[in-house]
Amino acid sequence: MIAIGLAVAVSVTSVSLQAGFQEYLLDIIVKDLAHVSVSPKEGEEYIYLYRTLMERIWQLEGVTAVSPRLSASTSLSHKNNVENVILIGVIPSEMERIYPSISERVIYGDLESIQQENRIAISKKLAEKLDVELDDTVDARFPDANPLNLMIAGIFDPPQGFPEEMTFVSLRTARNFVGEGDVINGIDIKLQDIYMADRISREISATGYKAESWQQLYPEILRTIAIENFENNIIMLLIMIIAAFGIASVMYMLVLEKTSEIGMLMAEGATGAMIGNIFLIQSAVLGMIGGISGAAGGVALSLYLKGMEFEVEAPGWEEFVLPVVIDPWKILIIVLAAVLLSLAAGVYPAHKASKLDPVIALRG
Repeated sequence: MIAIGLAVAVSVTSVSLQAGFQEYLLDIIVKDLAHVSVSPKEGEEYIYLYRTLMERIWQLEGVTAVSPRLSASTSLSHKNNVENVILIGVIPSEMERIYPSISERVIYGDLESIQQENRIAISKKLAEKLDVELDDTVDARFPDANPLNLMIAGIFDPPQGFPEEMTFVSLRTARNFVGEGDVINGIDIKLQDIYMADRISREISATGYKAESWQQLYPEILRTIAIENFENNIIMLLIMIIAAFGIASVMYMLVLEKTSEIGMLMAEGATGAMIGNIFLIQSAVLGMIGGISGAAGGVALSLYLKGMEFEVEAPGWEEFVLPVVIDPWKILIIVLAAVLLSLAAGVYPAHKASKLDPVIALRG
């Protein structure tokens, strides 16, 4: 019973952590990432007729936000500090619908103010590296680009996993920097249903533009979820099998210990099937009690771990809150699996007991 209880507790905790991790990844997709990204046609550097393209995109089913952007590499300098960054020209109100968590994490200033010419919003870490504060100015330079003097209009703490070198300016400022007219080089799209991304990207690609869904842009997310599912299921199965073997060995020893009692019952008229059922029922009861107690322990441990914070050493990551999601249906499945495995573990000992010769059994 203790073996089954521990196996179920470990399985429930593992499943809750895995479900929380998957929900965390999907939350990133839903909230912090574009579901479809559109790039220029093959052989072209910019999207020239982007307004017409955006009108077509808005007409597609399930589209909830469309944001044009003009990205360019640049170097920002302040005093003796120089950092290479990505300059992204956007329309703030549209960009916030694609990346709402960025506007929620603004520490100083605001993103709307970058709509004014020669204003820039940068990450907190980048501001520390450049040693700048709100309203300070930085120089933006890059080969073949027009140098600009930009005022810090906003400082934000990027969401987990976002590059700290990401900066935002207005579309007009970005165009002045690259020296181009009314052009963009990307369109970000948000969808009501993230699983429509592949279909939407195919429809846009049919017009000649390159469109990629989040599944294509971030295949590591799907790969990570698939690997985590597979590994978790294998580990849970092995744990349950080990616990079932424990019950099988205990039940077999019980048959050996109760040989004389079994012979006495058979001498009083008990059939082999009756004797076998006794051990099967006992195995099922052990599995049921162990499963229920283990599920309670697993839920308690999961609730204890929920919200626990720890540091992760990775670019753009500082503190990670352990995600935990308790799914009652998965817990029920684990408990039922424990009972079935316990029942299966009792089959051989029950069969052994049912085949004992009453005369030999009475002799012990």
